[in-house]
This record gives sequence, structure tokens and C-alpha cells, in this order.
Amino acid sequence: MNDNSKTVHEALTDAELDIMRVLWKSEKALRASEITKRLSGERSWKSQTAHVLLGRLEEKGFVDADKSGYFHTFRAKLGEGDYFASESGALLRRVGGSFKSLVASMIETDGVTHDELRELKALLDEKCAELGIRGDEK
Repeated sequence: MNDNSKTVHEALTDAELDIMRVLWKSEKALRASEITKRLSGERSWKSQTAHVLLGRLEEKGFVDADKSGYFHTFRAKLGEGDYFASESGALLRRVGGSFKSLVASMIETDGVTHDELRELKALLDEKCAELGIRGDEK
């Protein structure tokens, strides 16, 4: 694995990740109340809770806040792909840099479905083709 996966930001809590997922899906900046409404099926937060979490996310460098108007609006500063690439790189370093060990530990769990294994195989086949590796090579 290349060294482009250094952790740029600290890991997000589950609550912060929920907010970031809403922001990543939005094409426009959102108010805390809009975020709370979009998460109402998963979280029973008041707008103030979202404000506190958004403040933390701003401090961590994950969101930009526009506080110029009466309503503050928030927009993702770090892209979803960049965050997950950083997190997967950190996880890989925690298992000693062995991609094989990481994948093996994940697929040995009982929670892996046949569909997920087929999708993983397709990804690996695609990467092998990209690298010019034939199926009979070791």
C-alpha cells in the first residue's frame, strides 16, 4: 500500500459520522435544524445537540460554518472518500501494514454474506486486470 493514506484527521464518533453523512449527501450548506430533521429516523436530537456536534466537527476541521447570517449553515470541508481513505489507511497500519491480514480478519467473521464476498472478488478481479495480473499468477 502506498503512503498516501496517512491519517489527516482524528476519527469521527458515531454521532459525528451521522452528521457528516448528511452533509456529504447534501449539495448545499445546511442549518442544524435541517440536519436534525434528516436524522430524525435514527436520532432523536434537538437542534442544540446538532449545534454542539457541529461545533466539534468545525474544531476538528471537518466542516466549514457560515455564521454571517441569522441562521448558521454548515458544509462538509473534507470529502467522504478522503475521510474513509484516511481511516482505512490507519486501520491497515494497526494490523502491521498487511492488507492480507486485514481482509482475512474481516472475512472470517460470521457477518460476511455471499453477496459481499462476490463483490469483494469482483473488486479484486478488477484490480488484478488493472495491474495486468492473470488469474494463474501467484
